[in-house]
Amino acid sequence: MSDVWSLRRSPEGTRREHRRQEELQLRLRGEYGPEWWEVAPAFAALVVAVGLPLSALGWLWIRVGWWAALAAAAALAYAVRAAVLRRRAALVRKRRRAVCFTLDQVDAADDRAFRRIVGRLLVRDGWVDVRGVRVNDAGVVHLVGKRPGGRRLGVAFERGVERSGQDGPRSAAALRSVSAAPEVQAGEAVDEPPALLLVVSSGSFARERVLWAARTDVRLVDRSTLQRWAAGEDLAVLLDLGADDVLPDSA
Repeated sequence: MSDVWSLRRSPEGTRREHRRQEELQLRLRGEYGPEWWEVAPAFAALVVAVGLPLSALGWLWIRVGWWAALAAAAALAYAVRAAVLRRRAALVRKRRRAVCFTLDQVDAADDRAFRRIVGRLLVRDGWVDVRGVRVNDAGVVHLVGKRPGGRRLGVAFERGVERSGQDGPRSAAALRSVSAAPEVQAGEAVDEPPALLLVVSSGSFARERVLWAARTDVRLVDRSTLQRWAAGEDLAVLLDLGADDVLPDSA
């Protein structure tokens, strides 16, 4: 039995063992490509996916007429476009689910972590160049950013002392103006869209704060809106900012 087994094994130093060692070295260096049988199914699927529609269009052109082939080509292009859009929407939803937070995470965060959470949500929703700026000598930090279309953003923060489920009247957030961010005001041209000014709070806003925001064209993000925003909804949809500020497939 041992003699038969030894004949079946490939001894050290044979051509087969040498080839295995070379393949192993190529795999380790990332230079080893797939074998033909590994790419054959994908190649066959590509041939079928391209060949069948072209054959069908050619058959329609010959048997029915050019108008039938043209109509079929338009329907095929529409179907391909719809499939691409669905795929893109699925990727957008997957990316949005990857950047989500709960109110428990928001409540457990300190001021710096709270700003970081809001910054990640803004980047997720398409705002670029989002960064913190110090707006006064007391160390108050706001976030600024912009849209690819040029619209500027300024965000101030307030940490409400109330928590969800607490009974009794909810205390108002402290008054603090978001318009103090100098980089939001600087450089605005006549043809640029107006800056979006936000106050984001983990609590609620008093009536006086809501009236102040209405007078100064500041948008308020309270606890309930923050919960929906952090859960994955687009801020532009929540605040009804308009189609220009909404990412595709996020509505």
